[in-house]
This record gives sequence, C-alpha cells and structure tokens, in this order.
Amino acid sequence: MAEATKDERAKRARAHVPASDVPDPAASDGSHVQGGCPVAWCPICMAVTAVQPLKPEVIEHLLKAGTEMLLAFRGVIDARAEELHPTDGDQSGPTRLEKIDIG
Repeated sequence: MAEATKDERAKRARAHVPASDVPDPAASDGSHVQGGCPVAWCPICMAVTAVQPLKPEVIEHLLKAGTEMLLAFRGVIDARAEELHPTDGDQSGPTRLEKIDIG
C-alpha cells in the first residue's frame, strides 16, 4: 500500500497537473488533505515526506551532524570577524559589530 502511494506521488510529480486539478487554497480549511499537502512546494511537508521512512536513530544522527556543521560555520564566521575587527583593547572608535553574551 505504501509503495503504491509513493509510485502515485512520483507519477503525479512527473506529470503536468492541469490548473483545474490544483486545489484552491482559499477553499481549504488549512489542514492537510489525505494524500499530502495541498500546497505544491511546501518545504515542511517535503521534509516530513523525506524523513518519514527513516528510523529515529538516523534522524537523530542527521540532526547531530547538522548541528556540528552549523557550529563549524559559526566558528569560521567568528574567526573571520575577529580578523576583520581585532579586539586588542585599543579600539579607535565604535564598531558596527557588537558581541552580546547571552549565555
């Protein structure tokens, strides 16, 4: 049953959908329909559909890897900001970048 649904979704994605078959967003009550999201390119529904068949351990691993990647990007950006605006103690004037410690 699940494989048939995936095949139907793939066929619909490849086929051109006439405008008369597209649901009217104004007529929708805001909830998702049985077969999927009524919005053609809903990023939330696409993400849920992509991770739905995965095991929770895989999702947890991907989230941890994504967190580490974002922390690495932050480190690179912070290092680059330090190169551009060194904080040696003798600041000659106000800077546009102000570091606020929140934690």
